[in-house]
Amino acid sequence: MTTDDVEDILQRARSVHSAGDLAGAAAIYEQLIAAAPARPEGYVNLGRLKQDQDDLDGAAALYRQAIAAAPDSALAHLNLGVILVRHGDESAAAAAFKQALQLDPALAPAHFNLAGVYQREGRLNEALSQLDALLTDNPGDLSAVLAKVPMLFDLGRLGEAWDHYVHRRALFPDTNAALSAPLWQGENISNKKILLSYEQGLGEQIMFASMVPEIIAEGADLTLECEPRLVSMFARSFPGAAVVPWQKPRHPVVTESSFDMYAPMGNAGAWLRRGFDMFPRHDGYLRADPGKAQALRAKYQKTANGKKLAGLSWHSSAEQFGSEKSVPPVLLAPLFERADVFWVNLQHGAAAGDIASDALLRDPDIDALVDMDGFAAQIAALDLVVSVSNTTAHVAGALGKPVQIMLPKVKNRHWYWFPDRAPNPWYPSLRPYVQSVDGEWRDVVAAVNEDLATA
Repeated sequence: MTTDDVEDILQRARSVHSAGDLAGAAAIYEQLIAAAPARPEGYVNLGRLKQDQDDLDGAAALYRQAIAAAPDSALAHLNLGVILVRHGDESAAAAAFKQALQLDPALAPAHFNLAGVYQREGRLNEALSQLDALLTDNPGDLSAVLAKVPMLFDLGRLGEAWDHYVHRRALFPDTNAALSAPLWQGENISNKKILLSYEQGLGEQIMFASMVPEIIAEGADLTLECEPRLVSMFARSFPGAAVVPWQKPRHPVVTESSFDMYAPMGNAGAWLRRGFDMFPRHDGYLRADPGKAQALRAKYQKTANGKKLAGLSWHSSAEQFGSEKSVPPVLLAPLFERADVFWVNLQHGAAAGDIASDALLRDPDIDALVDMDGFAAQIAALDLVVSVSNTTAHVAGALGKPVQIMLPKVKNRHWYWFPDRAPNPWYPSLRPYVQSVDGEWRDVVAAVNEDLATA
C-alpha cells in the first residue's frame, strides 16, 4: 500500500471519526491495519480512539503493536508514555517519552510530558530543562510557559515565576475585554485610580488580597473586584478600597469608571512579592464579623465542655485533581477519639455529609456556598483548623487562625503552600503536613493528631 493510499484511508477515517461515528472510524482503522500491518498509522489512530473512550489497556496494546511494526514511530512511543502515566508507571513513561524525543527531538508533547514526570518526581531543574527545550522551538506555547510557574516558585526563583505567571491572563481573554485602561506594569500608583480585577478561584482571591493593604498604603485610589461572596468581608477588611462583585455584565463601577490602570489581582505579586523578604509577617489581614464570631464561639463552647474548638475540612471540590487533595473520611477516625478536642464540621457542599459522627458538629446555620462571611465568622470562632488544600485553609490562614494543612507529596500540590518554608510566606499561621508517599494519608493524619495536643 502506497503512502497516498494510507493518507486517503486515514483522511476517510478521521472524517468519519469527527462526525461522531466511532464504530465506523474504528472499522476503517482496522482495515488499514489489516492492509498495511507494517505501517504504524492504523494502530496509533485506533489507539487514540480507544484512549478517548478510556479503554487504556486497549490503547496501550495498539501503541505497542505500532512500535513493534515501526520502532521509529515517535508518536507511538509518546502515546504509550501517556498511558503509562495514567497507569502510574512513571519510570516506564519517562523511558517512552525519552525514546520519542530521540526519534523526534522537536516533539513538543514529549518534552511537556517528560517535564511532568520529572516534576512529580521532584526533579524540578530537569523538568524546567524539558520545558525550555520545548519553548526553544515553540516560544509561544502558553501551556509550557505556565507549567514552569509552580516549579520556579518551588525553587524560590520568585521573580522568574511571577514574570511567567502574568501570562495566565491570556487563558481568560474575555475577563477584562471591556476594560480600556492600560495594564499596570509596576509603575508608581500614588494618586492613581487602580482596578484590581477578578480572577481564578476563591482561594487565590483571598491569598492575593494580602497585597491590598500595601497597594492602598502606596496612595492608590483602589477598586477591588471579587467573587460576590467575598464582598462583605473584603469591604470590612479593606476600608480604603471600593469593593464590587464580579458579575456579567460587569459592575457599573468597573465599566463606567475611568481607571488609570488595571491588573488581575495576582499580578501585584510581580512587584510586591519578588523575594521571600517581601512577604510581611501578619496576624491575619481579613476581618470576620466580630459579633457573629463571638456568638458562634459562645454557641460551640456550651457543648464543648471546655475542650479545644477545632474545625475540620477534608475534601477539595476542585474540578481537576480535587480527589488527589482530599483525605478519605474513614482515615480521619483517630481524630474523633481525642478527649481534648471538640470538632466542628467546616466541610461544605455535598461532601459535608460524608462523616456522620457525634464527635463532629455540623452547624446548619452556616453554609459557605451561600454565605462566606458567616463561614469566616465560624472559623474565627474556633481555636484552630485542620484542613486539606481548599478554600477553608485560605480563609483560616487569612484570618490568622492556626491551620494544620494536609498536603499531597508532589502531585497536584499548589505552589503557594511552600511546605519546606517556615513560616508559610502567605499565611504565617499555617503549618504543613505533607505525605511521605503520594496518595498515602495515614502518616499525615497521624502527625496532625500527635500535634493537636500542643496546637
